[in-house]
Amino acid sequence: MGFAEHWIVLMMQCITSVKYQVLLNGQPKGRIVPHRGLRQGDPLSPYLFILCTEVLIANLKKAEEMKKITGLKVARACPAVSHLLFADDSLFFCKATRDECQAFIQILKEYEATSGQQINFGKSSVQFGHTVDPGVRQEVHQILGITAVGGVGTYLGIPESLGGAKTKIFSFLVERQNQRINGWNSKWLSKGGKEVLLKSVASAMPMYVMSCFRLPKGITNKLSSAVSNFWWSNNGQSRGMHWLAWKKLCRHKKDGGLGFRVIEDFNTALLAKQLWRLMDYPESLFARVFKGRYYRNSTPLELNRSYSPSYGWQSIVSARPLVHK
Repeated sequence: MGFAEHWIVLMMQCITSVKYQVLLNGQPKGRIVPHRGLRQGDPLSPYLFILCTEVLIANLKKAEEMKKITGLKVARACPAVSHLLFADDSLFFCKATRDECQAFIQILKEYEATSGQQINFGKSSVQFGHTVDPGVRQEVHQILGITAVGGVGTYLGIPESLGGAKTKIFSFLVERQNQRINGWNSKWLSKGGKEVLLKSVASAMPMYVMSCFRLPKGITNKLSSAVSNFWWSNNGQSRGMHWLAWKKLCRHKKDGGLGFRVIEDFNTALLAKQLWRLMDYPESLFARVFKGRYYRNSTPLELNRSYSPSYGWQSIVSARPLVHK
């Protein structure tokens, strides 16, 4: 990658000079000398991991330029996507053919040999298109060495498939929040302690999902109800008397409220931020994919009829009125 030899020597000394000992009865015993791998918690590890991953990305792009692998296109005008990486979570795309699968597995083997990192095929799976022949699927399984079929279920905490009733799909947010709130023993908390927990923890739990999708009204009502019940409860068992409407508590403190977030408004604000990103960073992969699919000859703020728009796009454009303001 063009790094100076002196820099490489320094980095290798930082990685290979470490020795571990095991504490037995408070005394360090033995010595373990690691031969490879990045140490968890080391401030250098994230940067070295990114540098290693850059090599993998470069090889994937080179193979794509040489027509050895073909990325996924969601529309004709969209850029081809051959990989999506987030830390050590990776999604790779190619055609279900012998040549492309062999080229792809060769890139991974070269990366393993040079970086020392290995793919856990036991935790990997293959997702096929609906038109792929069963015989081709079996051949792909043999080439890749991956037996599991199907998607990952959830990616970064969000369901990969959003077909069907949205209230049922996003019900996990309500369950997750209820579990967290039930774990707080409210009888030992002051009103100030409750306020801090609700603002810093409960309101932040669905934040990532709300930045991508519009939550159904039924889900936001349940989330608000759980927070309100916890606020007014006298202990971990009783619901407590609600002495003031929750909407009034969500007002700013200078207006007589407590500054709790209105979940619907917070959801709209997060989606408006995504809409703004489409306009402010037009060269990002995020913007280029959506532009090629939904607003090829216009802007995200213009009303365009889209054929079978995804729920993600419907959610983002629902924030148009706020951005227009």
